[in-house]
Amino acid sequence: MSEISHTEITSTNPLTKLIDPNRHVGFVISMNFDEAVFLTNDFWKETVRGVPMNSFLLGASFYAENWDATPEIDREIVLLRVLGQEQLPHSKDNLLAMIESYSKRTQLERAKKGGEGPDVFEFDQRDGFDPHTLVELQFGAMRAGVVGTFYIKSGALCLGADIENFASATHLRVYKPDEKALRTIVNFIDPERKKQAEKKAKELGFPKAPDSFSLGTVRYTSADRLNRGPEDSHVPLGINPVDFLSRRTAVLGMTRTGKSNMIKTLVSAVGLAAVRGDVRIGQCIFDINGEYANANSQDDGSSIADVFGEDVVCYRGMKTDKPGFRDLRNNFYERPDVGLAIINEQLAVENTANDMSNLLNMSLDEPEDEDYGGKTRYERKVAAFSALLKNVGFDGWKGRSVSFTVNKSVLRQVFEKNYPDIINEEQDKKGKSLTLEEKKVLAKKHYPDFSSGVPIDQALEFFRDARRALKKIEKDKDPPKGFYSTLKESPSADEWLDQEMRSLLNLIERKSETDSFIKADSLLRPIAEHHSPNTKGQIEVEIYGLLKEGKIVIVDLSVGVESVREAMAERIGRHIFTCSMQAFHTAATPPSIVMYVEEAHNLIGRDSKPDETWPRIAKEGAKANVALVYATQEPSSVQPNILANTENWVITHLNNDDELRVLSRYYDFKDFAQSLKRAQDPGFARVKALSSPFVVPVQIDLFRPEDIKIALDEAKSTNTPLDKTPSDVLTDADAEPWE
Repeated sequence: MSEISHTEITSTNPLTKLIDPNRHVGFVISMNFDEAVFLTNDFWKETVRGVPMNSFLLGASFYAENWDATPEIDREIVLLRVLGQEQLPHSKDNLLAMIESYSKRTQLERAKKGGEGPDVFEFDQRDGFDPHTLVELQFGAMRAGVVGTFYIKSGALCLGADIENFASATHLRVYKPDEKALRTIVNFIDPERKKQAEKKAKELGFPKAPDSFSLGTVRYTSADRLNRGPEDSHVPLGINPVDFLSRRTAVLGMTRTGKSNMIKTLVSAVGLAAVRGDVRIGQCIFDINGEYANANSQDDGSSIADVFGEDVVCYRGMKTDKPGFRDLRNNFYERPDVGLAIINEQLAVENTANDMSNLLNMSLDEPEDEDYGGKTRYERKVAAFSALLKNVGFDGWKGRSVSFTVNKSVLRQVFEKNYPDIINEEQDKKGKSLTLEEKKVLAKKHYPDFSSGVPIDQALEFFRDARRALKKIEKDKDPPKGFYSTLKESPSADEWLDQEMRSLLNLIERKSETDSFIKADSLLRPIAEHHSPNTKGQIEVEIYGLLKEGKIVIVDLSVGVESVREAMAERIGRHIFTCSMQAFHTAATPPSIVMYVEEAHNLIGRDSKPDETWPRIAKEGAKANVALVYATQEPSSVQPNILANTENWVITHLNNDDELRVLSRYYDFKDFAQSLKRAQDPGFARVKALSSPFVVPVQIDLFRPEDIKIALDEAKSTNTPLDKTPSDVLTDADAEPWE
């Protein structure tokens, strides 16, 4: 009978394929539902090029050659992760034997040299131990966590997250997986999870679930000599792009440890999946440091914008002559609510007078159409606010008109108090006093029809007239016919110039209620740098439209005042979320959008309220196809509810025990706490993806622009992508090492 090779025996059985008997490293000597202790030997460890901390091991009690005779209870493999050393009962005896041997050897060496000179020992492969003792000393024990159980169900390989049973007299043998087995382990996706991913992909418009992209290669330790040596193949970790769509992803780690590289890799992978699947996926990057929109030395002198060309639209929050950037700033004349909010942010710390304080506390949010009175007052305030901007020197007012309603009685009173000469001249012509109605007609001829829209200059002059009229009316101790104690339409009507309008007009005239000087110009004029005279419409509406088309939008927030940048990001994020949720609530299909936020602790901090924009996006965005990728070096400062609902995690070096304690509450990151604190290698991450049942230590691939461009061209040449679809690409498993 001919001998059957191990390869032939394991060719069809998915369990026996995982076990290579030549890579045996020990025997399990004790076990419970959470951990196992196994006996190992220095020689066995040397044979497999070491057993690193956090490495995966396999525990099995069957022989591949004897599978048919294996009892049903043993037809499984326990997946283990190395957690550290374990003491054996005779460990003290071994230590005493070693101390005694080294002490005697020192005495012998000194005796040979007559008791003089340093202790220089002759080389001995066994270090002075006899063969039997050396063999005894080479045995030790390791502790390993139970990650799960591989088994076969309906002919398919399955992985449970725990074990069903353990034997007190266990007979598990422990093996270190070879390259093929390790590929299966780290890239394993449960059949049910795979079905869910395929279903989600179809919901998002993919004809089938997109191919996984290589995030990086398995790496257990910072010391990178034996298990990832030149002769060893690096085992890639594949991630399905669908895992990141409509989900929350945390990218955590200290500065310069690879967070930005990870985001660039993710942007590339999602974009390429969209091109290959002929679907639109919008991506919006809030670029705090300007490294995605601008070329930098980290990425061969290229940026995301350079690589993806016309499929990327960049915005910058300050005036710039740099080609390819659109102005992120809003036009204060078109968006008075935004303009007032920015003025408020800039002057909040100033010691402002009453009128300026009133300006900062007022609202220019547009009321509902049904609120007729509110709409009338709103239009009046907006017109006065625009006149104020023009008066202090904000550009962009030429050719611009405003409209507001002025009651005939109010118009007549303003006219009569400012232009008595015209009235007197008309009265002289008629030879008698004019009636109130005749004065109204005269006033209407003098002033334009404000309700039909007038240039800001004319509105400015009228508001100055109105302020002067008010001052004169209030000085009248005995108001003449047709006048009241203040400027209003009738005795029972509200003041036409309420307190907010009074403050706006005072600021226009640079005079307070008592006519003392107000430094309106010096306070407001510097804020003009946040106003764009050329912007048309609402920036957030424009950005949302680009995202619906599947563009990559980069919002460069690296310049300007921090409070203004955060407000810009919040407005854009709120609009994206609101529009997508409206589509969801009306049974329409919201566009698929991924939002990337750096320095996330500033936006979704621990004290953020649940009803604020960013916490709402993080908690509810998934139902509206809005995914959030947030990066920070302070996970403890992120709102706990957000962390608790995060599906994907990429964690690099953290140097703080408090941060590590926070992470230790999630999944099996507790196993990596010491490694995360000690290893500072850029790109060395611990990754938990939605489809992956456990954390995998990975060296993240380096973002390489040239490779991305090549893969993008290949994707476009083999597919018929949507017009101007975003164009990103994954990095492969053979990525260059980090410099």
